[in-house]
Amino acid sequence: MGTESFIVQKPLSELIADQLKRKIWNKEIHFGERLLESELAETFDVSRSTIREALRILEIEELVVSKARKGTYVASFTEKDLTEIIELRTLIEARAFIQAIPRLQKKNIQELKRITEKMKAKVAEGNWNDLFDLDMQFHSYVVNLSDNSRIIKIYDSLQVQIRTFLMHLDQFYSSHQSFYDEHTQLLDALISKDVQIVKKRVENHIEYVEEKLLGVKEQRRKSPVSKV
Repeated sequence: MGTESFIVQKPLSELIADQLKRKIWNKEIHFGERLLESELAETFDVSRSTIREALRILEIEELVVSKARKGTYVASFTEKDLTEIIELRTLIEARAFIQAIPRLQKKNIQELKRITEKMKAKVAEGNWNDLFDLDMQFHSYVVNLSDNSRIIKIYDSLQVQIRTFLMHLDQFYSSHQSFYDEHTQLLDALISKDVQIVKKRVENHIEYVEEKLLGVKEQRRKSPVSKV
């Protein structure tokens, strides 16, 4: 019997959920915007039940919220949400990057170099969305090298939240080049296989966002004691 190749096709509801995610990340659909089943069914030329399934997928991923008798809305990210994601990324990625060091082989370094070279090309194009997608590829690749199934599972469950979080960052980097430079520094740290350097680079990469996006540390330092 000859071998046959099969293409695994996602269910239509998942394909539509993916398209809606991309529209949110591209800022074609905005935080807090109401999503009407009837309009989406017409846009995608599918049944309303398929749209409901797609919205349920996004709700599980916490990208939309369903409000009783009000409808479904794109979730808004609060400062608390952003702070929690930053804290989780620091905890998970710092540990995963360190665990990946002894498993980092020449082929893995070559793959990370390939991703950063793609980033370099996107710098010239000035495309933040593609840079953020490549950022996810870079970080996920290293996390998977950690060979810690539970860390990988937790990180995978956060993928959509992290990618949505990245939407907020374009205004805080001085340039596309600086975003690319941070990843070449992360790669150099991994190549060095120095645990302390890797840990520091990962923390700096994520805490830079904390400083710029939320101003958490600066705010804490300058916040006056309230008087009664």
